[in-house]
Amino acid sequence: MARKRLVRPTPDELREEKTRPNRFLGYDMDSLGMYALSKEMFEVADSQFRRAAYLNPYMPGFKQHLAWCLYKQGKLTEAKEWIVEALGQKPGDPDNRHILRKIEEKLEKEPTMPPEFPQPPDK
Repeated sequence: MARKRLVRPTPDELREEKTRPNRFLGYDMDSLGMYALSKEMFEVADSQFRRAAYLNPYMPGFKQHLAWCLYKQGKLTEAKEWIVEALGQKPGDPDNRHILRKIEEKLEKEPTMPPEFPQPPDK
């Protein structure tokens, strides 16, 4: 009887397995981001929340924190995209709905920007 040959993963396959999204990753990045957000270090918080959401796309809380950080920075359209994605994962979350309402209210109040290069009037 022939022995079954054991197929070992290649180094590239092992590296890919280690870097794939995981449900257990991102919590330390999120904690650091929350601390930076509390100190109003928005760029640092933004990068940490993005990293947490990349490492663990299954956790809607990371996306919620990123959306709030973007809201605080005035990046409303991007914040809305992230909070909508978080709502897609956890539709009944009242915090996500509250953040979405605040973003939409601010978007409605925000004046439309004039075109960069206005056209000369027709003669």
